[in-house]
Amino acid sequence: MRDRAAVTAITSLHHAGCECVRDTLDAPWKAELCTVLHACEEAELRWRLDAFLEGHLLEIRRVLARVKRVARLQWDDDDLALSYFGEALLRMLNQRWRAKDGSGTSPVFNHTANLPMILEAETRSCLRDDRRQGLLDGTAHVPGGSAQDRKSTHVGKSRQLFEVEHGSQPTDDELVTFHNDRMRATRKDAARQAVLITRDDLRAAWAVPLEDASIEIDDRLQASSPADSGPLNWSDRIRAVISRCERLDRERELSRTRRLKREPILSADVARVYFAHHAIGEFPTRREIIERLGVIEPAARRELSARLQEVLDVARNLFADYCRTT
Repeated sequence: MRDRAAVTAITSLHHAGCECVRDTLDAPWKAELCTVLHACEEAELRWRLDAFLEGHLLEIRRVLARVKRVARLQWDDDDLALSYFGEALLRMLNQRWRAKDGSGTSPVFNHTANLPMILEAETRSCLRDDRRQGLLDGTAHVPGGSAQDRKSTHVGKSRQLFEVEHGSQPTDDELVTFHNDRMRATRKDAARQAVLITRDDLRAAWAVPLEDASIEIDDRLQASSPADSGPLNWSDRIRAVISRCERLDRERELSRTRRLKREPILSADVARVYFAHHAIGEFPTRREIIERLGVIEPAARRELSARLQEVLDVARNLFADYCRTT
């Protein structure tokens, strides 16, 4: 049993507007994720999430060890498993735990006491989703493989029943109509149970090796440049990114109501480090940016995450015309 002082320290980390059930206040990860869900601004949410991942990395890796074992992954790639954990965490935050009518938490989160197990199950669900699309190896005879894709199983059954009743192979339109009518007749709420299909669901998905990728296989690989741009003027655009970041830094400093006890992290400095080797296609990770700028204090590291996101937002805006519009 935890000692009273430890429990008090954990419960004090909860947000002031916390509505969590009292018996769950000291549950693993509950306090940190409670503050994440109560974050008022997107920047605050991002740095709180970053702090949560860094602070509980060892526990998360223990959870991911079970995920990799149960999912029978064919490689030992911790970064890949961690990326799926991040996807699962964001899915739970945005779709389950965040209150629908404003900031705060939903009743689902308030009564939750076993967050590690919930996030483990959601991570395995993300793995299953990608396996069904052929994006991971081993799509047969493993958990989440095509053999366990229930929608495909129902469609296959509908195809068999159509052949029995009509004595011929169904066309795509006939199969979609027949299957959806059968699901609506046999299910209480077929739409909510995600068993209805469209013609796109009948298209088989397959993985394409990178060395074999071509526009003929996937037209999303095609890119078009602006007609009047000529050669890509990356350097000019990047200088514009840095200039805009300098302006944002000045505006932030003028609007600051109190002086920091430390030197603030400037977006322009982060941009210069991030794009230092853009000519050869190398971009540093967050950890590498921290090392190059010599950021030591935890508060400064959290601010750096917000500044990095600001730089990326500015860059996406300035390079938007290079993205293919659909």
